[in-house]
Amino acid sequence: MEPMIRRTCRIIPLVVGVIAIACQHVYAQIPTGTPRTDEPVRLNTTADIIIYLVLPLTVIILGIFWWFFYKKPKNKKEEEKRKESKT
Repeated sequence: MEPMIRRTCRIIPLVVGVIAIACQHVYAQIPTGTPRTDEPVRLNTTADIIIYLVLPLTVIILGIFWWFFYKKPKNKKEEEKRKESKT
C-alpha cells in the first residue's frame, strides 16, 4: 500500500505543475451588468457584513470543527490499529 501512496505523492505535484503551466493564459470574464470597482468593500449594510464576514468565518470554524471531531479521531484509530498489528 505504501508504494502506491508514494507514487501518488510524486504524481500530484507533477499534475498540479502541468495544470499551472497550461492554464497561465486563461482569463476570467466579468459578467455584464455587474459594477466594477477597485475600491475596498464597504461594510455599511447588514447584507455586506453577513456575506463578507459572517459566512466566511462560519465556513472556516465549521471546517476546523469537522477536522478535529470527525477526521482526526479516525487517524488516531488507524494509528492504534497499525501499532497493534506491528506488535
